[in-house]
Amino acid sequence: MSLERDLVDDCRDVAKHMGAFLAEVGQRRAKGSGTTLGFPDLVLICAGCVKLIELKRTKDAENPGGRLNLGQQAFMERAAEQGVTVSVVDRLEDFVQIVNECRCPRRRVWAREVSR
Repeated sequence: MSLERDLVDDCRDVAKHMGAFLAEVGQRRAKGSGTTLGFPDLVLICAGCVKLIELKRTKDAENPGGRLNLGQQAFMERAAEQGVTVSVVDRLEDFVQIVNECRCPRRRVWAREVSR
């Protein structure tokens, strides 16, 4: 089993424990299904928040994660043009942080224009 597969399994377990829904949809899961080239590995849905997550295998302490391929880079650029961020995760702790950000978003301050 690859280290990335282990990370997917750990993320799935953590998401379930934290009350989030995690869909595995990346290319390795969807070959031949018409999925857009470079689409991230995971879609996290939690507390009204949707996050796209690309997993990269941890190699060792000196090489913390794999590289994004050209399709993944292009997808991330197109997503960014639309205001959508794709998070790249190579450690379970980073995934937990993303789930926590969805569960406890920072307070938003809404400005209101007042007519005189």
